[in-house]
Amino acid sequence: MSEKVVIPKTVEEAIEFLDGHLKEDDKEFLIEKGAIAAHSTLGRWIRNNWGLWKSSELKGLLMEKGFSDPDEMSNYIIEEYIKHLKKN
Repeated sequence: MSEKVVIPKTVEEAIEFLDGHLKEDDKEFLIEKGAIAAHSTLGRWIRNNWGLWKSSELKGLLMEKGFSDPDEMSNYIIEEYIKHLKKN
């Protein structure tokens, strides 16, 4: 994921992005190990690239949902993505 990244505006857009950019092995890892196992890898990438430390529409949306910490925000996104993967 080295290309210029457009910050998703919603969790749904974040899920679409992850679905289109993660390898199948990474998706299987998430399903098997859970969100916490990706905290320092994918979670860090999300926090650093999607404006969760600074300001973005996505951060604002997550704050409206009650999240205040970027770590919690990235974990929530990954958990929602895992739910998406398990449905498909």
